[in-house]
Amino acid sequence: MDVGGDMETTSALGDFAPGDHILLVDERDREYLVRVPPPGETVRVKGESFDSATLCAQHDGGLLVSPQRRRYLTLRPTLQQLVMNMPRAAQIIYPKDLGLILMWGDVAPGMRVAEVGCGHGALTMTLLRALGPEGRLTSFEVRRDHLNRTRKNIARYLGEEALARWTPVLADPCMEGLGSESFHRLFTDIPEPWNLLEAAVASLEPGGVWVAYVPTVLQMSRLVESLDRHRHFCLARAFECLQRFWHVRGLSVRPQHEMKAHTGFIIVCRRRWIEPTSEEATPPSPAEPAEEQD
Repeated sequence: MDVGGDMETTSALGDFAPGDHILLVDERDREYLVRVPPPGETVRVKGESFDSATLCAQHDGGLLVSPQRRRYLTLRPTLQQLVMNMPRAAQIIYPKDLGLILMWGDVAPGMRVAEVGCGHGALTMTLLRALGPEGRLTSFEVRRDHLNRTRKNIARYLGEEALARWTPVLADPCMEGLGSESFHRLFTDIPEPWNLLEAAVASLEPGGVWVAYVPTVLQMSRLVESLDRHRHFCLARAFECLQRFWHVRGLSVRPQHEMKAHTGFIIVCRRRWIEPTSEEATPPSPAEPAEEQD
């Protein structure tokens, strides 16, 4: 990273305010995600304290020189940087997979989308951003602590207004279904997605897209085989994404020594339209929205 220059930003009219997130990138490209504290308070980065006034005075894309003469680029974090730097206790879906999930899932503003298994909210926040102000996302999760953590992450990183477009449901859709509402898209991150087949048939609109994310070969193969055997689904395909960055410094141009290789399989299929019969079960009753508990 080139952080040339020795000018510290001192203007009181910066681009940040208390409560905003600011990404500090040091001279070795290490990232530090901090939240601008209330006036009079400080945050610590690498053993140094930065007060609210100093951080509020920074500009997006500017340079901050610390009291110990460390140089940091100051940036408003992208969603990719938020996902990779936010506190978490559960494994997240990596940005390299999130981008493919959005594209292959064909997510567009205004859609009704169901998510099964939200973890700590990386995919949830990605979907909410893509759905826009008119879209609606319903997230089903069997663990209340995951729903609560996702709720806090949405409010913290996307803002309170995003919560109005998100409906958390504490339920197991494999047993209870996805409710009476129909959805344009379905995204799942659960260990046994093949158990969701009948619920997906009942709630995913014909022509809709189901994108599943699983970590192992056995899970991937079983889901694809289950989809291939089911008359309501077609065009099932599975793939993975391997990401390798390159080192480019003058005449030294080579692949970096480390890469983000296998993290999970993405399985995509479409919901077919089938002439309904009298023997087919009616859609299950809607599950109850989850109530927040600390």
